[in-house]
Amino acid sequence: MKKKILLLTLLFGVLLFYSCNKKNEGAGSQDGESLGFEYATVSGIVNPGFALVVNTGFYTLAGADDGEESTKMKWAASLSLGQDVMTGNTRRLTLDSNNRVYNVIEVRNDNGTEGYALASQVVPGGRLAVVVDERANLFRTPRTVDVSGTILSHKTVVVFYPETENNGFVEVRGYDRPRDRFIDSSLCHVRLSSLSRRISDIQSAILMQTAMTLPADQTVRRAALLQSALDDYADSVFIEEIYELAYPGSTGAAGAAGATGAAEDF
Repeated sequence: MKKKILLLTLLFGVLLFYSCNKKNEGAGSQDGESLGFEYATVSGIVNPGFALVVNTGFYTLAGADDGEESTKMKWAASLSLGQDVMTGNTRRLTLDSNNRVYNVIEVRNDNGTEGYALASQVVPGGRLAVVVDERANLFRTPRTVDVSGTILSHKTVVVFYPETENNGFVEVRGYDRPRDRFIDSSLCHVRLSSLSRRISDIQSAILMQTAMTLPADQTVRRAALLQSALDDYADSVFIEEIYELAYPGSTGAAGAAGATGAAEDF
């Protein structure tokens, strides 16, 4: 009799434990749904990405969405160079200001606002890097013999894909501002050694490029961005160039701002 009672007690305990776990799993799932939101997705998963251009356009729908490329979008805000976003599906929309149709990608920015960006200006996946070689050749394939003769400008901020590394080459995406062109998908390989993945190099390059695109009447903001790069990223490989931009004609002061760092992994 005692054994029977003990067995029933154990069975009751197991059932109670299982029941509690199921309730907790259900509660956890409901909490996740109520606290979260449904990101735009690629292949059913959340996919982070990056803006490749200073003042990348962020657009929202100008009216009802009829599911066609004739649906209008309007400029709403700008994304910073290197800004991380969540990306989703691509589609075609019409820009209301010129009635031209563009390939766009769904994006959700860091304040939770959803909209669209030009698919050429925001790319999903990858990691940020910056070109540190003076002459970073682009290659058609990850082979030295397939060099294209096209040079990627020094200081260009790019997105590279570590999983594509092959024979010392990686695939990259980016916008070459001095040459005013996006990296062609057929010429997207570059030597990994031509890139720096150090935070100080990437962030200082972003500040420098942003400063140099400002109009002439924003000299105060330009100076502030350059000074921020000097103060916050003194070990950047670009420190001397930044100092020369901030204080034209000055000599020797860059060393006081900080030692020049090596272009190496962080």
